[in-house]
Amino acid sequence: IGVKPDLPHFARLSFKLQGEIETLRYKLEKAVGIEGFNANSGDQVSDYLFGVLGLPEYKRTSPDGRPSTNDKILEALEKEFGLKYPEISLTRKFRETYKLKNTFVDRIPDFVARWPFDGRVHFTIRTTRVVTGRLSASDPNFLAQPEHGAFAKDFKDGWVAEDGHVLAAWDESQIELRVLAHLSQDPYMCGVFRGDIRDKSGKPIDLHAALAHRIFGVAPELQDKSLHRLPAKAINFGIPMGMMVQGLTLELRKNGLRVDEDDVQKWLDDTYKLYKGVRPYQQAMVQQAKRNGLIRCLSGRIRYIGGISSWDERVRAEAERFAFSTPIQEGAQWLVKSAEAEIWKILCLYRRKGYWVEPLVQIHDSIKLEMQEGLQHEFNEHMRWAMIDAIDGKISVPLDVAGEWGYCFGPMKGDKGDIRNERGMRDF
Repeated sequence: IGVKPDLPHFARLSFKLQGEIETLRYKLEKAVGIEGFNANSGDQVSDYLFGVLGLPEYKRTSPDGRPSTNDKILEALEKEFGLKYPEISLTRKFRETYKLKNTFVDRIPDFVARWPFDGRVHFTIRTTRVVTGRLSASDPNFLAQPEHGAFAKDFKDGWVAEDGHVLAAWDESQIELRVLAHLSQDPYMCGVFRGDIRDKSGKPIDLHAALAHRIFGVAPELQDKSLHRLPAKAINFGIPMGMMVQGLTLELRKNGLRVDEDDVQKWLDDTYKLYKGVRPYQQAMVQQAKRNGLIRCLSGRIRYIGGISSWDERVRAEAERFAFSTPIQEGAQWLVKSAEAEIWKILCLYRRKGYWVEPLVQIHDSIKLEMQEGLQHEFNEHMRWAMIDAIDGKISVPLDVAGEWGYCFGPMKGDKGDIRNERGMRDF
């Protein structure tokens, strides 16, 4: 049925972003000493970084053969030369802000105008574009919306419920890690999810806190969210995605952590020492792919792994990553889709009774609905049954669901626990 935007909110957000763009433009022109310098111009940025500053070229683009200035190149340059040349960071920030404004915010009125009868943004959902079974969306790609940072919160504030309705979302908690625990039968991961491993006070321990304790040596009750829990969380979720050292390093830097690849390599080594069953599972899946040319997932679906025996090391490494990460990601989506089959039956029952409740979108492991105000707490019990009890026997570790509701998709509370938006999402 589409998702309803608050167009005045997005107009204000666009104005705010334009102010940030102009500020960054002024700082950038002052730093490089060139009036009218355009950070979006690959030619101008290339001429300045590699011609004027003489920085090393990492990659050349074809067909003109000019040095590349894509975000990964700028990130690598920022790591090595960012303190000496702040214009590298300014260029990255300018491009990011410009893209957020023009790609995510300014086009929303155009999408509404295509379906003017209900004032909503309608997008096309496909089930066959992603090999792991995830949904994909296009025109617009609503699934690609920002998830973290101040902009993401402001952006989510703009998606609202109709008058007299509420939005609600339920997320399968750490679903990919639970699938990994099931597939690898790692004793530690299974023990944490089953509640068998506890802290000194006797409470069940959180997997992210447990890993942070292992790699940093800091007790869970003393851990800092940014310094300890965030890296542990990134590593935990990076393993099922098949992330390697370089990818994890970039992910952590995006979250504001100043780390290098040596740090991340040590953390990964400590992680595999804690999760002793994960490495053998990865090796077994790679061997299966080499032997059969394919891997079989939890649902019975198969994926052919081309390049698993390639002479090209990069192609082979990518195929090996697919071999062990695909069953995890596909298994997570299979569980979510199994839950959706049960949820659809409940939705049909409520419709027959005359209630208004509609599914909006599934974003990865989160299912978002819109319904009449007053139904959300009753529906929370149905969703928890469908997403836990109805599919619990499909894997050998327990499932858990986190639910929240509100009048817009933005969070109600800020990072410090203060109220940032009274109409935002709050926990059930």
